[in-house]
Amino acid sequence: MSEALLKVDHLVKSFGDLAVLKDINVEVREGEVVCIIGPSGSGKSTLLRCINQMEVPTGGEIYYKGENLCSKEADIRKFREEVGMVFQKFNLFPLKSVLGNITLAPVLTKKKSKSEAEQTAMELLKKVGLESKAHAKPDMLSGGQQQRVAIARALAMEPAALLFDEPTSALDPELVGEVLNVMRDLARDGMTMVIVTHEMAFARDVADRVIFMADGYVVEEGTPEEVFGDPKEERTKAFLSRFRQQ
Repeated sequence: MSEALLKVDHLVKSFGDLAVLKDINVEVREGEVVCIIGPSGSGKSTLLRCINQMEVPTGGEIYYKGENLCSKEADIRKFREEVGMVFQKFNLFPLKSVLGNITLAPVLTKKKSKSEAEQTAMELLKKVGLESKAHAKPDMLSGGQQQRVAIARALAMEPAALLFDEPTSALDPELVGEVLNVMRDLARDGMTMVIVTHEMAFARDVADRVIFMADGYVVEEGTPEEVFGDPKEERTKAFLSRFRQQ
């Protein structure tokens, strides 16, 4: 087994008196797809935000390639260049074109030439099926198209891993599939991904490992076959029973 690319060690996060994450331990290896499932309010999104350092952990450590991201010496900007994040809301710049959204960070932070960044952006737009929308503004796109642009924007930074925070939850049901198909392609290409999702069929199909969270704890984890097919914990069984008919 390879060394963990990401390691969460005894992570705790509280907001005032409210404990949201309680002693979380998670490892993600290179090339692995980890799906995090669980009821709303279980701490899934907070976990991703702590990994990304958008939230400062109350306790515990988070390591990337062996470096402690919680130390004062950690280079968080460099980490965010290498580990991208795709949000529920697409967070595109409304006044920039699709092409402008995708090329901005590679030009500013990676010092790529505009022509090189645009060539890469067009290749990525082709990958997500939006080559014809390069010069459109975000408000001219559907939610599903905007989320695919957001994924292309994250990929333009040539990340070692991607974090997805419920990337389909803000979409109309008929638009969910087009985003999940892009993510399936990324999984097939070997992209390391940590995905918070309510899409159970997708998690079962794509994940190498599934983590079930509830009440701020990791309650159960294993392969999709283990977690979906033969859950051990009553809390997991109760949650999954709601999806059996889907």
